[in-house]
Amino acid sequence: MPAPAFGERLREWRLVRRVSQARLAEDAEVSTRHLSYLENGRANPSREMVLVLASALELPLRERNDWLTTAGFAPAYSETPLSESAMAPLRDAVQRTLEHHDPHPAVAVGSSYDVQLVNQGMQKLMGTFVVEPTPEVVSNLMVATFHPKGVRPFVVDWEPLAGLFVERLHREARLPGGERTAELLEKVLSYPGVPSSFAHPDPRRILAPFVALHLKKGDLELRFFSFLCSVGTPIDVTAEELSIELYNPMDDVTAAWLRS
Repeated sequence: MPAPAFGERLREWRLVRRVSQARLAEDAEVSTRHLSYLENGRANPSREMVLVLASALELPLRERNDWLTTAGFAPAYSETPLSESAMAPLRDAVQRTLEHHDPHPAVAVGSSYDVQLVNQGMQKLMGTFVVEPTPEVVSNLMVATFHPKGVRPFVVDWEPLAGLFVERLHREARLPGGERTAELLEKVLSYPGVPSSFAHPDPRRILAPFVALHLKKGDLELRFFSFLCSVGTPIDVTAEELSIELYNPMDDVTAAWLRS
């Protein structure tokens, strides 16, 4: 499928942001007529105009680069792997943040929930509750949750928890530029035992500010709550998309196990 033209992408994001042409034109300091011409393809944007409109709509840096490419310009923002030497200060800072959370589990993930860094608490948790800790299973947070050889067999009331996660994926996949998340969604939905109802978004699923995780393996029973913290930076795609998920014990038994 060919990539949408610039005007189409502009209109999609304007509607996502629920901004009228008049309001966007005012924020970008252009005429409503010119903005209309850009949306319907009767006018082509300058590089500066692409960046101004993207800023006015508060687009993610990856999408700003895609807009520039669609309009015929070179990307403006780098996408540097976290393993590169140029990212060492950020990588070290994130690793220290994870280590400060020890012995409680913590993990840094990218935009598609790919695992970037973990602390010792997360290593202990995954080593205890992942059936087969192969790279395929443990390299992605969503895969580790949905894969039958991940943590799934040990999650008490797995289906409600997975329903919250799949709703998050549906929401992110529906955004313009959400193709990578859509691929991840399709992947986790293909695993055996995943309810067929998960294939469609359900507005009745509430996206809570934090997620409760109840694990049980034999006599060991642990309870956590977790939440995502955005790292973010205005200059690099990788850094902007980086998030940290922090797990915290919900009872004394879990806290004692983490300290053991």
